[in-house]
Amino acid sequence: MIQKKNIGIFLLALLGATLATVCDGVHVYTKTLSYPDPFVFGQAAWVFPGFVLAFLFMEFTCLLVVEHLPAAVSRQKSTSPGNARELVETVIIFALVYLLSGFGNFEPVFLSVIFYGTFVVRWLFSYDRLWLFILAILMAAGGMLTEGVLAAAGLVAYRYADIFHVPLWLGGLYVHGAFALREGLRLFVYGSR
Repeated sequence: MIQKKNIGIFLLALLGATLATVCDGVHVYTKTLSYPDPFVFGQAAWVFPGFVLAFLFMEFTCLLVVEHLPAAVSRQKSTSPGNARELVETVIIFALVYLLSGFGNFEPVFLSVIFYGTFVVRWLFSYDRLWLFILAILMAAGGMLTEGVLAAAGLVAYRYADIFHVPLWLGGLYVHGAFALREGLRLFVYGSR
C-alpha cells in the first residue's frame, strides 16, 4: 500500500508539473513573466523540475496537514477515493484560470476579482469547505511566497508585481489549484472508485 501511495504521489506531481509547465509557457508567450536565462520556449531549464518539486511539496504538505486537523474539520470526502471525471473537471478549470491569467495579464485588478470571486462561488458549492479553505489559503500563501522569493533572486520576473514581486491574482490561481490538488489526491493517493 505504501509503494502504491508513493507511486500515486509521484504520478500526480508529474501530471501537475506537465500542465503547469505548458501553462507557464503561455505566460512566457504573453509576456506575463520572463526568465533571464531562457532554455526552451523562453523558459528556464529549471522550470519543469521546479514544478515537480513544488507539486511534491504541495502533496506532502496536504497529506500531513489533513492528518493533523482537529476532528471538527470535516475531511471525509476529501480523503475518500475519487474518480477521473472529477479530476479532469477541476484540472480543466485550473488550466483555464491559468491561461486566462496569461492572456488577461494586462488587467491584473480585473483578474484578481474574477479569480477570487469564482473561487468563492466554487467553494460555496463544494464539500469539506473548511478543509478546502485551509488548503486554498496554504497554497495561495505558499505559492506567492515561493514565487516571490524566485523573483527576488532574479530567477523570474513578472510584468506586474503587486505583492512581494508577484501579481495579486497569482494567489487566485493557486486557490483554484486547491480543487485540482484535492481531486488529484483522491484519485492517485486515496484510490479510485
